[in-house]
Amino acid sequence: MIDNELTPDEAAALPDQPTGEEFDDDHELTGAPEPESSTKRPVSAKAAAAVGARVIVGVLGIAVAAAAVLGSSFVDLPSYTATPPSELVVPVPTAQQLTCPGPLLRLSDDSGAEASTVFTLGQALTRFSSSTGSVEQSGITASDAEAGEAVAEPLVLSAAPDSQSPDSLVRLSGAQSQYVKIGDYVGFAAAGCRAVGGDSWLVGGSTTTGRTTLISLINPTEVASTVTLDIFDERGIVSAAGTTGIVVPPNGQRVLSLAGFAPGISSPVVHVTSTGGQITAELQQSIVRGLDAGGVEIVGASQPSSRSVVIPAMVVTSLKAIQALRGTATETDDVIAAIRVLVPGETPASITTTLTPTDPERDPIEFTLDLSAGVVTDIPIEELATGTYTVQIESDEPIVAAARTTSAVISASDKVSATDFAWFTSSPALSGDTQFTVAPGLDATVNVTNAGETAVEVALTADAGFSEEYTIEPGTSVSVPVSSGRTFTLTQSGPVYASVTQAENGFIAAYSIDPQTPGSSPLTVFP
Repeated sequence: MIDNELTPDEAAALPDQPTGEEFDDDHELTGAPEPESSTKRPVSAKAAAAVGARVIVGVLGIAVAAAAVLGSSFVDLPSYTATPPSELVVPVPTAQQLTCPGPLLRLSDDSGAEASTVFTLGQALTRFSSSTGSVEQSGITASDAEAGEAVAEPLVLSAAPDSQSPDSLVRLSGAQSQYVKIGDYVGFAAAGCRAVGGDSWLVGGSTTTGRTTLISLINPTEVASTVTLDIFDERGIVSAAGTTGIVVPPNGQRVLSLAGFAPGISSPVVHVTSTGGQITAELQQSIVRGLDAGGVEIVGASQPSSRSVVIPAMVVTSLKAIQALRGTATETDDVIAAIRVLVPGETPASITTTLTPTDPERDPIEFTLDLSAGVVTDIPIEELATGTYTVQIESDEPIVAAARTTSAVISASDKVSATDFAWFTSSPALSGDTQFTVAPGLDATVNVTNAGETAVEVALTADAGFSEEYTIEPGTSVSVPVSSGRTFTLTQSGPVYASVTQAENGFIAAYSIDPQTPGSSPLTVFP
């Protein structure tokens, strides 16, 4: 045993030590300082042994602690698996809601005065249907558009859950059309009624001479929406005042002239984003060539930017009539069939485009192009033969796209008696049962495309219960004539893309079919 106590002689040999340390209120040392000339004396062997004993005891303590920690890491502890308490909650489905664009619009009144004011132009015919059988209709109450010859506004459709089966999915669909022949506005326009969203790509329109394009922003919600417009053209992004902070009031509509932001552009694409209340956004374009009306069209949203784009149908009604129109009319640059593409990112893209005729006896048309980033490109397709084509675009960078054709009729005296145009937007994929409504008016066709690698079985069921089944091979489409103004359900075994086209007597219109608006889905809630 080592004795840690010092003898009186050893203690006397050590230097004088202070009796302790004292601290004032400011925590400063107030004890006497050590003398600067103090002499250090050698430490005896016994004192060194005492110090060494303390060191050894400390090391042994650290070793024991380390051994205890190390040992604990190798001890097998009991294993427990606990499942946190949770509860599956199935919300009651809320009412489904769609917004229809409403009547066509024009700048100026009937006399041509007030050219900076938007006026409604007639009334649209709307058809709709719900799986519950009951649809509530209401109009947008606040709008930039003044009432023209008839009081009209965008229509909001709402279908409440089935009271007998409140947990069942509610299906709601609607579509509208309008034929107009008032002054410079002559043509037929159709559009599907759509669900609101916060991000839309509008591919279409023009603001060159004789071309008018309006932007319609509709907010059917009870919260104001703040909208930003990013406008691209054939030179790049457009820098213009007033494209941010656009407020659309609750249950309101804003109508803006695209020429007010970007005059004289031939190939616009408008990216619409919103915060607060969600909106629906459309373009309305009208054309006048010289003194002749060239048609009207409502352009809905295209598929968001993607590396794979599908346009289920691009319709050429009569190549002969188009050639006649090009030979007699002025300002015919937009008479030629064309595909409009934007690469919205910062990296150029290489695209491969395939136009597949629905007529199996004809060969597809395929071409590859390199496109600049941030620039809109119109790709004209000269002498595109009469018929319907599926357009598929594959790109190494995300793109947005739509297609345009012109329709015309030649009279018995070989003169063009009517002309119109249509924009064919890219469509989203449909993966489940989808209800859609065909707009009233012209002869209609439903176009369904299988862009996958395996055959897809499709059933098209009318609201009266009549059903037809089709097998769509990979990379092909079917076009089925349907009754206008009726509602159908599309059922398929795999993803497809679909649209409605209408054409008759020189008039033409088109719109894509959107997926079914999602209902309330079960949620797992953890306390």
